Formats: sequence, structure tokens, C-alpha cells
Amino acid sequence: MKTVVFGGAFDPPHLEHSRLTEFACKFLGAERLIIVPTYSPPHKSGGTLSFEHRVELSKIAFSGCADEVIIDQIELDRSMEGHKYNYSSEVLPILKAKYGDIVYLIGGDSAEHFHTWHKPEDVVKVCPIAVAGRAGYDDVDKKICNLTSSFGGNFIRIAFDGEAVSSSDVKARLLLQIKPEGISDEVYDYIKSHHLFERYIPWLEKLKAWQSPELYHHTINVVLRAVNLNSLHNLKQDFDKVFQSALLHDNAKERPSIDGLDVPSDSIGTSVLHQFLGAEKARRDFGVVDEDVISAIKVHTTACKDMSILQKLIYTADSTSYDREYEPIPLLREIGDRDFEEGFRAVLEYTYHKLLKAQKSIYPLTLEAIKQYL
Repeated sequence: MKTVVFGGAFDPPHLEHSRLTEFACKFLGAERLIIVPTYSPPHKSGGTLSFEHRVELSKIAFSGCADEVIIDQIELDRSMEGHKYNYSSEVLPILKAKYGDIVYLIGGDSAEHFHTWHKPEDVVKVCPIAVAGRAGYDDVDKKICNLTSSFGGNFIRIAFDGEAVSSSDVKARLLLQIKPEGISDEVYDYIKSHHLFERYIPWLEKLKAWQSPELYHHTINVVLRAVNLNSLHNLKQDFDKVFQSALLHDNAKERPSIDGLDVPSDSIGTSVLHQFLGAEKARRDFGVVDEDVISAIKVHTTACKDMSILQKLIYTADSTSYDREYEPIPLLREIGDRDFEEGFRAVLEYTYHKLLKAQKSIYPLTLEAIKQYL
């Protein structure tokens, strides 16, 4: 029996997952679909949902995608046996021995990064690999040619071009208590009935009380921009660090009281005070202890020298957030979508010239960033 194998975090599974697997099974003439939820994916930050919930959600999401659908918990079993990672090169041979004639299904985004996988040359030896297109990932046919040239194997291009549904965007919207368009009603009902994705509700309630509707709207858009940039460019930043930094970046913007907190004296009375104050109030009012998150909040307006990827990400997401439609922000967004580092530098340069034109003083941290990056 021909069998399609499809793995992923499914945190949670979204509609494109279901559409892709259903199409692939019909296209390949497969009667059986094996869904393999990841237990400890080596290429992603920690998940949001427990493995058990992701298994149950997978049963709901993939029901009816093939004549027979099996949720295989091989990654949990291997982890219980002491395996730290469950690489495709190690898991696929076991699945082939178990199910016989298998085809491994991946999306265009996975094909983009296939060369970074653990022992890709071993993966291609196990079974054919079916590759689907995905919006935002161009030249899938060319990538398949390059992969075949580099690793050999049998890559099959299936005639499916998926929509640009970001799992990170879906997850962020659920945490923001916004229903995403990308998941089924059945999956959403399970999530709500089991009170999943609710851990940031206390933070959201505080921000709603402390921010104007306009500022809260901006905050939400910065979160979505940050998680999407992180996913789009495979920056491999921890999801929760990105989410927390973006969510709290302006938490003190409309709460300018210093309250005896430690902020640079030269920032008092300036437009950059809120970044330093926001970092301190993130500690005090939200219980943030992660120094990466604190530092990203602390320089999200000024930038600085020797910035971490997370700091650049929040700085760029703030300036190119989806609520900003005035010129030249849409262009800066396009640049950032194309190339992360180029986008960061474009935002820094735009900010620098805007301050010069307005004849405003430039904060020392910004000057240091300009000297290093521009």
C-alpha cells in the first residue's frame, strides 16, 4: 500500500497542512497517510502545546485526508528510549520498515532549507521525497534540480502551491486571543474547550488597561510582524522570546513615570525614555527575567552597536509593523521581507535621515549603531 509520510510540529495543525496532505495522497495515488508529530524538533524553539494535545489536534485536522490516517507517535517512543533528537535520517528508515512503500512529503519551505538538515544525503536514500510549492518560496522546480544534483535521490514535484499560512502567525494570533483564519473550526473549538494558548492573557489584560486602543493595536501588529520575520528568514529565535519582546516593547510608552527605576539620566524627558523604562517595567510588572527579552525592549527605539538578532528583529518589526502604512514604510517592509539584514539597515538609515531632517538630537546609542552598520 503506497503511504505518504508527513511530519511537523502541528502546534497547532492548520488548514494548509490538511489541504496539502489530502492533495498529495490523491496526486501520488496513496491510500494511507502517516502523520508524525515532532517531539523535540532540533530546528525549532520549544513548542506551545503539549505532545498529547498536538496528537489529538492532528487526529481532528487530518481526518478524511486519506482512506486511512494514522498518527504515529514514533518520536515520543524514541525520546522515551533516550534519543535526544529525532532526525528524519533516523526516523524515516524505521517508518519504511514499518509501513513499506512510503513517500516523504515536504513543503517548499522545507526544500529551501533541506541542505541544512542532519545528513540530508541519508534522507534521500530512504524513499522518494514529494515537494509541494508554497507562496513566498519561489523556483521550487529549480530547488529540486539543485537538491537532486547535490544529494541524488528521487524528488517528486507535486502540483500543489500552498498559500502563505505561517504556523508562527497562527500561534501568535491564538496567544493574542485572535481567531486565525488558517485553522478549522473543529481545531479552534478543541483549543478553546481545553483552554489552550491562554498563558499570556494576564499580560494582554494589563496592556489593554495601560495602553490606548491605538497603541494596543500597534503592539499587536508588532508582535505579528516580529514572529513572521523570524519564520520567513529562518532566524531560529525562540518563539516566546520574540513574542514577549514584541508584546512588551511599548509597555511603558504611555506610563512615563520613572517610579525610582534605573534609567539613563540622559534619556529622561526624551522620546527614547520609554524603551529603558519599558525594560525595567517588564521586569517589575510582568515578571520578565530573560535578559534577551529585556535587552531587546531596551534598544527597540534607538538600536545600538553589536546588536543580537533578537534586538535587530524587534527594532525592525517596530518600524515596519503592519499598522504603519505611511511612506516609506511599505517599501521598508518589502526590503525586510526580501533580506533581513538589508531590511534592518534600511530602517536604521531611514530613522537617521528622518531625525536629521527634523533637526532632532540623535541619541548616542543610535549614533553608535549608525557608525557600525551604515
